[in-house]
Amino acid sequence: MRIVLTAQPAYSHLVPLVLPVARMLHDAGHEVAVATGDQAAAHVEDAGLRAIRLPNALTMGQLAMDPAYAGLAEIPELMAHDRGRRTIDLRPEVFAHNFIGVLGHRSAADLLDVLDGARPDLIVREVTEFGGYIAARKLGIPQAVLDIGPMAPHGSPEVLAELNGLRADFELPEIDDPWEAMREFRATVIPEGFYPEQARLEARHHYRPPQRRTAPLDPAVAALPDDKPLVLASLGSNAPAMLGDRPQLLETIIEALGEMPVTAVAAIGADREPADWAGPRPDNVHLTPFVQQGALLPAVDAFITHSGFNSTLESFDAGVPMVSIPMFAEQPGNAARITELGAGLRLNVEDVTTARLRDALQQVLEDPGYRARARGVQRRMLALPPLSAIVDDLVAHAS
Repeated sequence: MRIVLTAQPAYSHLVPLVLPVARMLHDAGHEVAVATGDQAAAHVEDAGLRAIRLPNALTMGQLAMDPAYAGLAEIPELMAHDRGRRTIDLRPEVFAHNFIGVLGHRSAADLLDVLDGARPDLIVREVTEFGGYIAARKLGIPQAVLDIGPMAPHGSPEVLAELNGLRADFELPEIDDPWEAMREFRATVIPEGFYPEQARLEARHHYRPPQRRTAPLDPAVAALPDDKPLVLASLGSNAPAMLGDRPQLLETIIEALGEMPVTAVAAIGADREPADWAGPRPDNVHLTPFVQQGALLPAVDAFITHSGFNSTLESFDAGVPMVSIPMFAEQPGNAARITELGAGLRLNVEDVTTARLRDALQQVLEDPGYRARARGVQRRMLALPPLSAIVDDLVAHAS
């Protein structure tokens, strides 16, 4: 079977889920290719898979910072003035315009051009990549969705309007259902209970998250004292770019941890060395550019996080309660859902002070209900079939 997978040219969109599924399909004997931008093609090739390079694909940074691409002039201004200073909610019109109207149009044109009439048996796309959706509809073949963004506003009127605009550009008829793009087959690696009721579709398939291949834990982290609760603080791989040259938010987090009876590990960003860190340096806080998050989370008592989907998923997989500080994109939606499920607390960026963060972390650490509910999600994840089961399910769908 010939299968094409599609993803935005971003590590978090491609590597955690799309590449493991592609590798499983390849190892099962199928002819597999992964379509993405030049900026991320090396990740595909490093996984031993064939990359289809989409020459006009944009990175998230290009889309956000250049109004010539985005077509929404306020986005660069928001990013320049508000990043790291307040939570930027994912407005439906921004999500729909950018991911469908701009990125979807460019990737659809590229993919149809590269395929040049050739019809794979199946297209599998990550949920924010709409070029694969249009290509499947134009070629009359099945498509499936890997849902890496459950809390994006997929069911909004704005999404429906942009979908119909995109479909019209490629001479496809109008639809009246914003969920049409994922009703055939939606695969996800988080239990159904994470989804709000209105986002639970009939054609849903839930699997265990792929097991991360992580290097052994940093010996300096392993050797930290074990007489107090262990707290991990990490704002994700995009934190340095989001927080600017003086990361006040990180400084506040480290200050709050330094005032508490905990041992803490704080990731300050891959481009920052602890020796050069000019902010607070409490004795009980271990500073590191990068932390092996998947390896460490099972050993921590609480997680201060930006609530990106991958971090949220890893925290639930480890049964760890969270203090969420969402910054942008789908993070506010994930943080809200974590709070609704009782597995943690949320603070908006603009509301974070040393005292408020200290109080929130203390509440999460001292109230056993937060950990119990996080472990409840963990148990439901353990009941899901392994991700490898998706191979047979996708083949059956394509047949």
